[in-house]
Amino acid sequence: MLKHPHIVELLETYSSEGMLYMVFEYMDGSDLCFEVVRRATAGFVYSEAVACHYMRQILEALRYCHENDIVHRDVRPHCVLLAGRDNCAPVKLGGFGVAAQLPTPTAHRAPPGRIGTPHYMAPEVVSSQLYGKPVDVWAAGILLHVLLVGYLPFTGTRERLFEAICRGRLRFDAPLWDDVSDAAKDLVQRMLTVDHTQRINIQEVLNHRWIRDREKQNRIHLAGTVEELKKFNSRRRLRAATLAAAAADDEEDEEQPARRAVMLEEANAAAVNLIVESLDDVSVLQDGPMVMDPDLFHSVLDDLQLRALLEIYDRIASTVVVTSGRAPAAEGRQRSRQALEAATRLRHAGPGPAAATPATASAIHEIRRLLALPHIK
Repeated sequence: MLKHPHIVELLETYSSEGMLYMVFEYMDGSDLCFEVVRRATAGFVYSEAVACHYMRQILEALRYCHENDIVHRDVRPHCVLLAGRDNCAPVKLGGFGVAAQLPTPTAHRAPPGRIGTPHYMAPEVVSSQLYGKPVDVWAAGILLHVLLVGYLPFTGTRERLFEAICRGRLRFDAPLWDDVSDAAKDLVQRMLTVDHTQRINIQEVLNHRWIRDREKQNRIHLAGTVEELKKFNSRRRLRAATLAAAAADDEEDEEQPARRAVMLEEANAAAVNLIVESLDDVSVLQDGPMVMDPDLFHSVLDDLQLRALLEIYDRIASTVVVTSGRAPAAEGRQRSRQALEAATRLRHAGPGPAAATPATASAIHEIRRLLALPHIK
């Protein structure tokens, strides 16, 4: 059992009727990125020195894991929590659901597939190579990048994202990097080295001058980074809300016959995946070529499927007007009907962006199905 000051502690396990229940220590704070914004909004300074303080604790937890031949495999903001809401609360690493025990200290694992969260996957995971402890250094490097400038270094839909990760092209010429020290940039570069044999290990990260000399770090408030983190957190909330809405819709269909339920589940998964991935592409367009890899940016600009989805979103947004108060039932029915009619018109539209791919037609079909549910009718 892992026991470390910066790892969420497993207190007890219970088994009952074929179920295993795991009790972890209570964490009163939110995940790291939400806490940074909350504290900065409350008037506290967020600087490189603060980011360094948080990163050191995360890295100490990873060093402990690696000393015990454990690879976390899913380091990301969601798994990094503040133990409390006060300023001196420690950071703790959790989310060990896909962690793996290595057979020997130098062993690598052959993955059965891509494991972890796509934006934080290392190139060797993306390309299905043998991998081990260096994948945690890469993911921690992604997290450090986010803490310094407020956005991910690699983004986009799945295959586009994976291509960007394997290229490993970092942009330090964006305006937000002007307020970041050269030492911090150097550490990000070393942690996000594509070749895992050349990537620094966790002990070397802890010995890096940016981590080691925390007292010498910049204490200037990174206002631009905080603003970017607000956008980053908003996108995460939107993604979570989209997935939660899909899960709630699945619960509504529990009484459907088995075969129809499976078909609906597959349609739901395809449509939700299409919508969620489009959110990543929208973020690329919002950030622009000054922040993102120019090749990635132009690839997104030329994506006909994304254009089709944006047209659908625009038509729905212009058709359905949301008021600040609760709309009367009759008005809600009318708006649902208008949205359904708009989706129907798009479905029967002639050649053009809206009919660019089968995936787009599937998304329109799913929107029509959702609007035709009994509780919406």
